[in-house]
Amino acid sequence: MALPQMDSDPTALDRMTCASLLTPATSINEACARLRTTGEVAAVVVRRGRPVGVITAAALARAATARRPDTPVGTVMDYVAVPVDPAADAHKTVRT
Repeated sequence: MALPQMDSDPTALDRMTCASLLTPATSINEACARLRTTGEVAAVVVRRGRPVGVITAAALARAATARRPDTPVGTVMDYVAVPVDPAADAHKTVRT
């Protein structure tokens, strides 16, 4: 019996709704409002069309109490981790 295939990239931007995409410059206040509106618990932060981080409603709530509402999401987001093969060539790894 064949196993179902899984999408290898869960952050594929063509599957994301515009409401769930934020930029690092989006304010904490605006990001909170968008998550409230969509009912989502997290959003992807993109720069030039590529995912650079993730922000959760919990992180936004903490930031909203400790910082100004116009603080950029980029200062409180979690960065997207990229797996790296330890045996790979360093120059080739950095280029990708």
